[in-house]
Amino acid sequence: MKRRNFRFLVTILLVRLTTAFMKLIGLNATHFPGQLALRFCPDFLARLEKPEKIIGITGTNGKTTTSNLIADMAGYFNLDFAHNAYGSNIAEGVITTLLSATTFWGKRRKPLAILELDERLTRLLFADIKPDYLLVTNLFRESYLRNAHGEFIYGILDEHIPDTTRLILNADDLLSSNLGRDRQAAYFSIDRLPDEPQFTHNQIRDVVLCPSCKQLLTYDFIRYHHIGQAHCEHCRWQNPAPDYRLTNLLRDKTEESSGPAFIVRSQHWPEGEVAFPFKGENILDLYNALAAVSLFAELGYSAADIKAALNQADIGLSRKEVEQVGPYTIYRMLSKGKNPIAVTRVIDSLVRKPGDKYIILLVDTSVEKMSAEDNISWIFDADLSLLKTEEVRQVIVGGMRSEDLRLALLYAGVPAEKIRTCRNKADSSGLLQLSGNPATIGVLYGLYSEKVSRKIYADIKQQVEEAEVNAD
Repeated sequence: MKRRNFRFLVTILLVRLTTAFMKLIGLNATHFPGQLALRFCPDFLARLEKPEKIIGITGTNGKTTTSNLIADMAGYFNLDFAHNAYGSNIAEGVITTLLSATTFWGKRRKPLAILELDERLTRLLFADIKPDYLLVTNLFRESYLRNAHGEFIYGILDEHIPDTTRLILNADDLLSSNLGRDRQAAYFSIDRLPDEPQFTHNQIRDVVLCPSCKQLLTYDFIRYHHIGQAHCEHCRWQNPAPDYRLTNLLRDKTEESSGPAFIVRSQHWPEGEVAFPFKGENILDLYNALAAVSLFAELGYSAADIKAALNQADIGLSRKEVEQVGPYTIYRMLSKGKNPIAVTRVIDSLVRKPGDKYIILLVDTSVEKMSAEDNISWIFDADLSLLKTEEVRQVIVGGMRSEDLRLALLYAGVPAEKIRTCRNKADSSGLLQLSGNPATIGVLYGLYSEKVSRKIYADIKQQVEEAEVNAD
């Protein structure tokens, strides 16, 4: 850490006063204070005193859900920590969060920080922040404009992860699991579950060559994309052995649990095998929960304590809203526009629900007008063919690029008569033609559509409630 100088002290005074004023007038002050600090003192983060322990969470998908889950569990353990739950995961938001962990003049006050970190910007953040633990959820291709290749992000992490950092890695990710080579690392994995096929076909599978010798891999099991198990016939490379291995998912009450639970086997526990409560809905939630369990086990907490902490925590509430209204289960779920993997995974989780489905897609980046960021080519990499099943009764697309999405849906085999489009996202709920039979309604929104997605969610609820009243 650099020594504090006059410039740093003047900047922190200005930032503190600005933050207090913003809160006084009802603003969140989650990003701008950090932006202001960097503007007046570019090396502000290097001079700010850090907590004694830092836990970082990064990766392409799931890092917000996982970091919020970890923070919930840390709260159960009465840990005193700073966390960027409502702020940015880039330098500005991290600075704002770390400021909350210091005294007025920037001296350490909280012993712990739990930081969600943008995977691409770790090359800058790790110059001033040395996480004691870094959990990497996964690495996939994402925005074509920013980080279209998982290998590109892998290279950034591989080059800049501090030598002192202990990694928590997904052994099933054929890409990010390799970050543990020649580093301190612990791994988690989910066995193939009874209802899973051996191989799942997706539009995208970016890891087809051995990470070691670049020969073709032999797949043993593919859960989705490049998540699964593989080995190399040429150099004998294979997935790393997991320290925390999820062996089964119990969906009903059993002797091991009073509700849904997942079984984890680890040689680090005297019990050997432990059942943990599961409040999630799909395989993504399962990975996030297992990642959190693995982290706290590495921090030295007993399986019994982790189980109790997980029991009071919720998974994904910041990214998902669910409500039963009449015969309909209505979901509002973030699906990260410009990210074909994220959109595919959310669609997949919804179409697996029993019964009829109505899907509203708000995943382009347009708001009131189109811009250079509204490139829609990424949608052709999403597995939209999942929506062509008979149980999907309607697919509604809202946004300035809705006709482009219609083309992608038609190309994927979705019948034209199922598709309705509107250029104004707010009008999407008016295109719903509900049958009155039990069904799932999914509102999938990108980051740019969060506000309008809430309106549509409320409109659907009102529409269903009014129909119920009229029926009576």
